[in-house]
Order: sequence, then structure tokens, then C-alpha cells
Amino acid sequence: MALKGSLEDFSIVNILQMIKLEGKTGKLQLSDQTEEVKITFDKGSIIYAEGTPATDDSRIEFTLLGNSLMKADDWKSVKKEHEESLKPYWDLLSKRLEPKLLVELINRQTVDTVYFALRWVKGSYEFTPVKNLRFNNKVMVPRDVDGVLMEGCRIADEWTRVAASIPTFDTFIMKNILGEGDEQDSGAHGAAKKEEGPKNFNETLEFDVLSARGVTLKDSHIAVLNVIGAGKTIQEIIHSARQGSFTTLEALKHLLDIGVIKAVKKKGKSMIASDQSGKAVSMMAAVVLAAIVGLGGFVQFSGASLLGERESASTVKIEEAKYGLRKVERALKVYLVLREEAPRSVDDLVEAGILAAADSVDPWERKFIIETFEDSVSLYSKGPDAAAPGDNIYLTPA
Repeated sequence: MALKGSLEDFSIVNILQMIKLEGKTGKLQLSDQTEEVKITFDKGSIIYAEGTPATDDSRIEFTLLGNSLMKADDWKSVKKEHEESLKPYWDLLSKRLEPKLLVELINRQTVDTVYFALRWVKGSYEFTPVKNLRFNNKVMVPRDVDGVLMEGCRIADEWTRVAASIPTFDTFIMKNILGEGDEQDSGAHGAAKKEEGPKNFNETLEFDVLSARGVTLKDSHIAVLNVIGAGKTIQEIIHSARQGSFTTLEALKHLLDIGVIKAVKKKGKSMIASDQSGKAVSMMAAVVLAAIVGLGGFVQFSGASLLGERESASTVKIEEAKYGLRKVERALKVYLVLREEAPRSVDDLVEAGILAAADSVDPWERKFIIETFEDSVSLYSKGPDAAAPGDNIYLTPA
């Protein structure tokens, strides 16, 4: 026999505790005026939870595409098969994703959905017992009700306070590190439907700039910055980040408070960079930075090319020089953003604390050379023979 009633008479917490204590197996359906949550139990443990299809679909889509876990065309294929066959997404995704990733996605949806329902004070409930419940125990891991309630009740208390301290969930958010041109070197995409996803934020120019400014980022902040790309709404970011919704909400609040991200009107790209205060970078530095950033993360120098290596040159040292040039390149980008001007030499990068002194010299113990022109930069080592330009080693596309 089904058990049903009003949440005003019997709270969700009490219902979940009763199901656990009696070791029930079945499905609990919770409903309010606009939302619906279904929680599946096996012998008193939570196995799975789902909300409205639109919410669950968006969470899956934005997480997979926003973190480059699946290509856009593959997702479209899965979505089409789901709509035509009515098979659950998890059954279809099990053929395309690693089990570990599938467990992560299912666990996140289950926990977030239960936490969402714990905020309800009105609505109805109905528990229907199920005999011989079938589920994929390889990807659906039982969760203890008490553990879920302990964290879920804390989040339910905090959610309203944190949500009220940030803009509404339909607000468009962009990074505010390099300025309006952040997306040029972020490595991240904008809309979740684009196929090319972000690289790890730890590997971007923006991360280097924040580190130089003394900004410390937690893993939860990185998870948010990994998916913002050229901009998303707060709701899209919450769906996209590979962590709990409340963890993302707290991370968004912190990043907004320290100015790493900002609420904006949706608009096109600008090639002129600006610093965190919104001050425009000097025109020369902006042009040079655009030349660097706009070419996919490497410096394309006018007249620079791969030079023939002299037979007597050490191949190992040449490779070391190329690696060293990459370090100088990253430091150069950070310098341009922070100082709003191009450096005169690698010594400027060392004095600014952006490049270690040991990294300013090549394998032949000579300083790397930076030459700045009107619209380009040349970055190179004088190679094995300082007096022979023919064996200079220039930075070339990665």
C-alpha cells in the first residue's frame, strides 16, 4: 500500500528517516506546484534521485559538454536516441562513458536532487513499495540516508542566504581577469553546445595572472573557472561545474566578491585587454598581447622560423632552449597584463617576480632575448654560437 500525504504534516526529513529505519524498498515521489522529485530506495538506502526532465537534461548536457567529456555531435546522438526510444540517459551513456565518470554524474544528480527537495516546506509526498527492485549496482551506489540528511539540511539552511547575496540565476557571468578579452586565452568555450571545450584553468594565462596578483584559488573555484569560457548564466555554471550545486554557488559568491568574475550584459568580444579594475591596457601592450593571445596560445613572430640546427649543436640543449622559451613566453603574457607595457628584456620579467632568474638564461648561460616591435614580438636564444645568427633558436608554434 502506498503512503502519501502533505509535506506540511510530515516533513521530508521525517519521511526519509522512516524509510531508512524500516528498510523500505520503493520510490518516493515529492511534488510541489511546479517541481517534482523522485527518490529510489533499496532496503532503506538512497539509490537514485531525479527531478524534472528539463533540469536533469540540462545538468547532464552542460556537465558533459562544458568539461569536454563528450563531443557535441555525440551528445546530440544520445539525446536523439533518448527521445526516440525513451531509454534512460544513463543506459545510453553507459555505452559511451567510463564507469567511474558515470558514477560521478549519477551521484551528483542524486545528491543535488535530494538536497533541492530538502528545501521544500510545502507540497505532497507518496511512497510506493517496489518488490525486486532492479538497478545497475555498478554505477548506482547506495547512499546512507543519515549522511545525506546531515549535509543536506545544512545546505538547505544556507542556500537562501548565499543565493540572496549574488545576482539572479539568469544573470550572465564573465571572467574579469584580463578584461573584456578574457576568452581569447582562456582555452574555454562559451555555450555548452560548442564542441571544443576548455583546457584546465590551471594551464591558462589567466591563472598565471591571478597567481602573480596573489590570488589563491581552491579546487571549487577552479571547477567554476574551468567552465565559464566566454560567459554563461549562473544557472548554466551551476549545471556545468563538476561539483555539487551548493559548492558551486559558494564558489561563485567568492569569485564575484574578489572580482575574478563579474555580472555583465551579454556582448561580443573586444580585442583590447583591461586589468581587474577595468583600466585599459596601454595600446602597445594591448596590440602585442592580442598578437600573442589571438594566435592560439603561441607567439608567431615576424620573421621567426625554425632554423636548421648545426650538426655540432647539442640536440638536448636545443630542446631545453625551446622549453625555456615557453616559460619566458608565459611570463611575458603575464607582464603585459599586469604592467600594461611590453618588457624591455627578460630582466624586467625577473624584477617583476614573474620569471625566476634561472629561467631567464638559455642552456649556454646567455640571457634569452626579447625584441618588441610595433605589432609583434621576437623571442629567441642566441644558440650555441652567439656570434652566428644562423643558429639562433626562435620560439615557434607549439
